[in-house]
Amino acid sequence: MTRRRCVIVGDVVDSRAVEDREALHDSLEAGMERANDAVGDRLVAPFTTLKGVDEVGGVLTDPGRAYHAVRELTDAVHPTGIRFAVVWGDVDVGADADDVARMDGPAFHEADDLLAEVERGDRYVGLSVDGTDEWLVDLLTNQIDLVCMWKAGWTARQMEVARLYRDFGEMAAVADRLEVSIQSVSQTLARADAVTIMGMERDLQTAMTELWGDLA
Repeated sequence: MTRRRCVIVGDVVDSRAVEDREALHDSLEAGMERANDAVGDRLVAPFTTLKGVDEVGGVLTDPGRAYHAVRELTDAVHPTGIRFAVVWGDVDVGADADDVARMDGPAFHEADDLLAEVERGDRYVGLSVDGTDEWLVDLLTNQIDLVCMWKAGWTARQMEVARLYRDFGEMAAVADRLEVSIQSVSQTLARADAVTIMGMERDLQTAMTELWGDLA
């Protein structure tokens, strides 16, 4: 049986050059757990590694929360990069309907091709959602690329503080967690333009949910 699903495939950039592959594996595991939680009831097949620690994949009911997953996985492996293909298309659903490693179908083949295209263009993400105007898909793709590009320049400390601030929502809570002053947290967020970037991410998530949250 074939159903329309959102396939997300991610590939770690230059994974062979990563010296501590065990640490990368641990980061990916943490990111996949957070990604699975972030997409909530839209999850069809949980994110898992597909080829060692180099490639990950998951399947959602629709692309509405795709950026939630992309964000969690990207942040988890920082400063190592990861590229993504997000495809809305046909998936062959069988006995292993909740195991992405055993799934197949046109959407997976398109995702592989799109991921190769993303790599050739040295981009961070590719989106393919038929039925949506191409210019709108391109606009969202470019927006995600710009956000990922900006966050790639964050230091490890800036990423840590930004993630905690997103989780807790208060600088005081972040300061308590890290045992630093609120001023230190504020300065770290300001240097990274983190509040602005997180606002852009919320807008992206809202736009994608409004556009594609009811496709299933």
